Amino acid sequence: MKKIYWLFVLIVCISCTKKDDDIDMSFYYWKTNFKMDASERDFLAQNQINKMYVRYFDVGLKGGIPVPISAITFDSIPKNLQVIPVVYIKNEVVLIPNLDVKELAANIVKYINQINEKNQISMNEIQLDCDWSLNSKEQFFALVDEIKKQTNLKLSATIRLHQVKYFEKTGVPNVDEGVLMYYNMGKIAADSLNSIYDREVAKNYIKSLRDYPLKLNIALPVYSWLVHTRDRKPINLISRIRIEQLDTIPNFKKIDKNRYLVQESNSYFGSYFKKGDIVKIESTTAKQVEEMITDLSENMKENPNEIIFYDFDKTNTNYYENEFFKKIVNRY
Repeated sequence: MKKIYWLFVLIVCISCTKKDDDIDMSFYYWKTNFKMDASERDFLAQNQINKMYVRYFDVGLKGGIPVPISAITFDSIPKNLQVIPVVYIKNEVVLIPNLDVKELAANIVKYINQINEKNQISMNEIQLDCDWSLNSKEQFFALVDEIKKQTNLKLSATIRLHQVKYFEKTGVPNVDEGVLMYYNMGKIAADSLNSIYDREVAKNYIKSLRDYPLKLNIALPVYSWLVHTRDRKPINLISRIRIEQLDTIPNFKKIDKNRYLVQESNSYFGSYFKKGDIVKIESTTAKQVEEMITDLSENMKENPNEIIFYDFDKTNTNYYENEFFKKIVNRY
């Protein structure tokens, strides 16, 4: 009996030990106030999520000078949650002629440190989010190098699909890891197409992953937004709105599977909607996320270390069934 008992203990210990090829699960947090209720904390615990990529601030231009925009504030941070600062750098910033890269890097690092000190956050990584162009890549890459030099921390960067396919032209940043943004694949428009995810569009890029020289993790979309159009032109995006919410508003008349006609002028979700406006919901289904994993696993040259879901919010996590996120990671 003793032998059986110790054999059982050994099996349990082995099953609980993280394997070298296990893929971690984490989330992006993309709101300006970091605050979680009890149900959201329970979600983290139940899914064993101990890391979150938190948007700290954007860097944009004001009077031609790079400045931080909409910095994060923290109410409280769950115990044992590792916070990775993410800084979104608008392309206009790295297009400035003769940009003082050293000064910009110092200002970014200083502001991150100020936020960390105020909220007692320790960090071992910074992530930069920038959709650089052919004209801005040299200065963005120089900024990457300077931040790396000034911090001596792990540095990661978001990578778009077009930057993968055309990497010989667009270049590869000198970061420790990239994060493939497997979403925002199309143009935001008034028609019924989905700008978040389109498998046919993805197929034009995905085979290029086999040749991309940088180690990549994966960011997958589990978000939704409302596209508000007037005279066939998009005029507003409202995040974290689901189609079920529109179905409860009599003033929104459904005209196809994801589009609605505004019948009378009124305000909803903090925005004004005019009679005749068209709204549509763009999102990704569980089946689509599963198909993303299938396609990626067949085309990436090596497994990712991590899958990051965008983004963390009850309207997103509650939309999918229990264990959905674990199943997605385990499918890879």
